[in-house]
Amino acid sequence: MSRRALLGALVLGGCGFRPVYGPDGGGRAPDAVSAASGAELASVRVGPMPERTGQQFRRLLQRSLEGRAPGTPSRYLLSVSLAQEVEPLGFRQDGTITRVRIVVNADWVLSTETDAPEVVERGRARTLDSFNIPDLQFYASEISAEATQGRLREELSERIVQGVAIALARRRPA
Repeated sequence: MSRRALLGALVLGGCGFRPVYGPDGGGRAPDAVSAASGAELASVRVGPMPERTGQQFRRLLQRSLEGRAPGTPSRYLLSVSLAQEVEPLGFRQDGTITRVRIVVNADWVLSTETDAPEVVERGRARTLDSFNIPDLQFYASEISAEATQGRLREELSERIVQGVAIALARRRPA
């Protein structure tokens, strides 16, 4: 570990910083705060999402949340709506597109699963990525597009899980 990283860890540790979830970084088992957060994250269920992209994203989110403690009874519902924009970036002289950027916005709502659902938190996440479309390489461009979609789903999932973890940490009594 570099000296800067060590100094940063010491400074953050001295001011009361604790990781939202996962081990504390020292190779020890997660402390009670992190363990409780992991159990709470596992109790979040992701609502249905339309279309194939939504289904793949829902499955990734659910694995990220429930993977911490499979079989945990649900207490929260996470509703996510995705909006995707595809923008051409590069053009050849004949007008053919050579590069595409994909921007994905996600609005999410975390609510309790009770008879009278209570909204715990609302959030928004955004990410973007791009890929090239090579000349007459249809398979290569399709693979690039799929890889880009996968990276977008992963990053957006991480951002949403982090937002949900922060919301649940705020909700937890001190």
